[in-house]
Amino acid sequence: MIRFVLILCAVLVWTPAFAANFVPSTPKPIEFVVRDRDGSTHAASEFRARLTLLHFWASWCLPCRDELPALAALQSDLRKDGVRVVAVSIDRLGWDVIDRTTEKLSVHGLELFLDRDREAAVALGIEGLPTTVLIDEQGREVARMRGQGDWADQAVRRQLLNFALPENQAAGLRAE
Repeated sequence: MIRFVLILCAVLVWTPAFAANFVPSTPKPIEFVVRDRDGSTHAASEFRARLTLLHFWASWCLPCRDELPALAALQSDLRKDGVRVVAVSIDRLGWDVIDRTTEKLSVHGLELFLDRDREAAVALGIEGLPTTVLIDEQGREVARMRGQGDWADQAVRRQLLNFALPENQAAGLRAE
């Protein structure tokens, strides 16, 4: 586990400080489990929507902290289009630090889950923070973004909506 944390830190140090883009992937089923505030487990199959944006973050990750308010706004704006935003913290200190962070950043309306032991992050091959995985309505990973996203950018929002189009999901097309 120490190796995983060192790799995360190295990636963060050497990751450019500009907004990242989604890299499409061949649609593939994914499996993971995260926990809610009450400690109940939630499997990948429970996060289905037209398009689910599964965002891995931590309170100690400065780009992650910058993104949280924008992700909450994204959820509010794109919910009507069938886009669901799920933020998964890998903070080992748990809900106390998650609550302090979201309170300080005035983040409300964002679905928050915990991956304290980083089992979901490992299962999905998360190599650095922040990382966002796009999941289609069939529960398949269709794209990934490594690094900080500009969630207020209209081009990014159009790209998300393009990934959500049923014809793109059915054909496994790569959204541009």
